[in-house]
Amino acid sequence: MIRVEGLVKTYRGKQDPSVDGLSLHVGEGEVFAFLGPNGAGKSTTAKILTTLMAPTAGVVEVAGFDVSRQSRQVRENIGYVAQSTGIDFFMTGRENLMLIGHLYHLSGSRLRERVDTMLEYFGLTKVADQVCAGYSGGMQRKLDIATALLHQPKILFLDEPTLGLDAQSRIDLWKYVGNLNSDLGVTVFLTTHYLDEADKLAHRVGIIDAGKLQAIGTPSELKDMLKGDSIALSFEGDVALKARPLLEKASFAKEVLEEEEGLRIYVDNGGETIADLISLLSSADIRVKSVTLARPTLDDVFIKFTGRSMDKVEEKVKPWWAQWAGDNWEQLEAESNWEGNKWVNSDGTPKDEESFKEWAGNQGSGVEGSAAEGDPAWAGNQWVNADGTARDPEAMAKWVQGGGSVGDESEEAAAVDAGSEDAVSEEKENKKTSEGPSGASGGWSGNEWVNADGSPKDPEAMAKWLKDSAGKASE
Repeated sequence: MIRVEGLVKTYRGKQDPSVDGLSLHVGEGEVFAFLGPNGAGKSTTAKILTTLMAPTAGVVEVAGFDVSRQSRQVRENIGYVAQSTGIDFFMTGRENLMLIGHLYHLSGSRLRERVDTMLEYFGLTKVADQVCAGYSGGMQRKLDIATALLHQPKILFLDEPTLGLDAQSRIDLWKYVGNLNSDLGVTVFLTTHYLDEADKLAHRVGIIDAGKLQAIGTPSELKDMLKGDSIALSFEGDVALKARPLLEKASFAKEVLEEEEGLRIYVDNGGETIADLISLLSSADIRVKSVTLARPTLDDVFIKFTGRSMDKVEEKVKPWWAQWAGDNWEQLEAESNWEGNKWVNSDGTPKDEESFKEWAGNQGSGVEGSAAEGDPAWAGNQWVNADGTARDPEAMAKWVQGGGSVGDESEEAAAVDAGSEDAVSEEKENKKTSEGPSGASGGWSGNEWVNADGSPKDPEAMAKWLKDSAGKASE
């Protein structure tokens, strides 16, 4: 299904190739795991295989089609799930699937049938009509994979499918990926940082480093390359450089590798060797902090061929709202040191949910037209309508875009947005500039609840919340 011969990719302005003479084959119905540290060339290879990047040289065929000359046919036969989610958080699961289905040129009853099938297969039917921002990380990832399978591709490319998920969600997703392969015959090309994931799912594993394929084989074959046991040592003080030559000369050591926290020694029989090892180091006045004995794992194989542990190259996963905001979020974080206020945290979530709801129900305790006046059928106030939309969107947008710089009339709105009647009086008295909801100086694009113009992202939920709050305040 995938044939790569002598693949080379050199980026413009770079002398050394990112991928250097890579050759590999993936058979039909196989799950192939592609491992490598950051910058090794695995992401570049995956982009070339999925037609997102052109190769510099070599032959690359996917599903029998050349990625350079027949890219459209390749895309018709593959599904791709990127490391960062591709779903729209403010659409429902069903709406996301319908949208992607139309992009695949599906329509009518055929599209509805595929959407229903995918929702049922991944156990998302009950939440299909809920907004995806409320999905758990595992549910969001299942929906990601479902969107890539709508057009029934022959090959599925998964880039770090379980990165950032909790242990139970990872195991749950493994089951679905395994079933896709065993039940539906889908060929899977998987990149992952989790070696237990590759060990569990993959028929074969390839390890790439510095643009070259370092090793390839089944998980068992790769582990058998390191016969015997591995002993991981950490030391008291910076003495690893002193200990390594001593251990390399020892008759029991087959191989000694340096790690970030110490040394790893491969021996025939770890149980019988530890006593001799400790004695040898003690004679050289080298104090051992900890000793760990284990059978070889894929991480040992990874260390052998890359010189580092896969545990040290895992990437941090951003929360969904940061992924959704993209570069704007990073810029906002970089420009703002805002840490929230007494009501909300820096991400806009309430510090004390109960008191926040109480304040919301009172609408600032005495503000004109508020729910505190005892009318359950709240009709809004001088700033917002009953459904939470701004009465004057242009003025609200101008205030937000100005980073919270307001005039006499809108200063009260800024203060109420901060959540206090005292803040209203203070704003009137001091005539000072109020800070916007994000704490940043201009360019605010809203948060998970409201748009940049102050209107709610989910008017129905906002209206229901306001109505419920008004009812509580009147009790």
